[in-house]
Amino acid sequence: MNRKGFLFTVTVFLVLMYILLTISVWVKGIETSERAFSEFYKESTVELAIEQITPAKLDNVTYVILNRGVSRLNDNAINYPLLQGTSEENENIESALYELLTEGSADPSYFHGSGGDISTPENSSLNAWAENLNSSLLAIGVYISEFEVTNFKVGQSDIDLVNYSFDIELKLRDFTNTSAVARSYHIENEIDVSGLVDPALARETSVAAGEDLTAYRQFFFNKDDYSEYSDITVHQMSASTTEGQGWVYGPLALANGTDDLVPEATSIAPSKRSQYILVGDYSEIIALDQFIYNQFAGFILTDTPTVTSTACGNVQGNTFNAIEYSSAPECEIGMDHPFTGKPFIVSSGFSPASAPECPILDGNEQIRRCVLFVNTYLESEVAIDPTRKLVASGSGIYEVEEIRDFVMCGYYTHNPKAPSYMQRLLNDSYLRNSTEFGIETFVIGNYANEYSVYDTRSRLDRELLNGSIDGVKIRGLPGCRNFASCADSPITGIFAVSDDSAIDYGLDDIACDNGAAGCDS
Repeated sequence: MNRKGFLFTVTVFLVLMYILLTISVWVKGIETSERAFSEFYKESTVELAIEQITPAKLDNVTYVILNRGVSRLNDNAINYPLLQGTSEENENIESALYELLTEGSADPSYFHGSGGDISTPENSSLNAWAENLNSSLLAIGVYISEFEVTNFKVGQSDIDLVNYSFDIELKLRDFTNTSAVARSYHIENEIDVSGLVDPALARETSVAAGEDLTAYRQFFFNKDDYSEYSDITVHQMSASTTEGQGWVYGPLALANGTDDLVPEATSIAPSKRSQYILVGDYSEIIALDQFIYNQFAGFILTDTPTVTSTACGNVQGNTFNAIEYSSAPECEIGMDHPFTGKPFIVSSGFSPASAPECPILDGNEQIRRCVLFVNTYLESEVAIDPTRKLVASGSGIYEVEEIRDFVMCGYYTHNPKAPSYMQRLLNDSYLRNSTEFGIETFVIGNYANEYSVYDTRSRLDRELLNGSIDGVKIRGLPGCRNFASCADSPITGIFAVSDDSAIDYGLDDIACDNGAAGCDS
């Protein structure tokens, strides 16, 4: 009995030992499992966090920051242009933009003078973004252990685009430092500078004419039509002109009939007729009341008139020829032939419908067609007022709407002789040029009409502001639509370009120094 009791006790003890051992192993197994799950959870949390920081999202963030940085740098360069780098021209621009990207400020040593207020940090920077991100990550037990921006490069990819590229190294850890995940990002994009104020033009006009006359011209491009300066040309519409005198630019009106874009003479308000050129054959024009046709700025005759005039010594045939008039001095202006007192041109077969549309400038929302006609002459055939040159050949009707649109809209175009956008951030901008990305514009407006400052200088910005290049007036351009306005200096007839620029933009045939009917003398 005692033996059985002993065996029973031993057996129970062994069973209990087995159970305890099993429970211990099970508990250890659970503890191990929980620890593994915890580590897995931590690693998953870090992975999940970094997976949300995609290259596309970083590209968006950095684009916003650099867009703001370029704008701040541009505005600062109006008064504090950047210095040229010691090794590369754009070295300081690149350094300043890098600091604006990462810190939100730029070292004043990159700029002339004190550097303005660009040294003040802003929340718009990558470091500020990383701090905000880190604050969000702390709530889930994760933090940024490494954040670095390297290999920053900036340049231009087109006349209106600043391009940039850089690398970002980002590493996240959990609080226990048992899990960490790292990612590398390569970012590259470009920023359109359209709409920014031209810092060089603003800076130099402020210096030249004073702060009140600073030209705050914004960059605008029309690359579809004017990607190159050579795209902006003047075209002669007709080579069949035979005679005429003087010159004038304006919208067209018909002596008889109408089309969608050319109104009839009698439908135009009397106060507006002096802006228009009247088109028709000789009989159609003189069929109008003399009071009406005398109100127009000039005439395009679509036929060659042949009349007999007793007042002019019975001169027959071409009554507008200078030689015939010189033998008949009694033929005074306005006696028998109404066109001898105003600019006119004879161009058989000219069609107003072929003329280009001109801009709407008077608020009436009426689209019209405009031309410029110019008469050339030989000195030996002329012995009268220079504004009234009677000729036998060499005249022309021209399309000038492209150059007028470009000038009046203030567009920029490419010219290798001009400074690029990035060079306009530097000091001495107008002494620089960029073969690939040089841009230029024409400067007109009240702020550029300070005659005591600009005198007769070329209106091309790189020539206007270098202090040495005079220009020649251009017929048909702003302030020079006829002899009276072009001769009115400095109030309106102030648009001019250099001889070289006249060649670049195809303005030779309508330039005031080309020997045709006079502009201001």
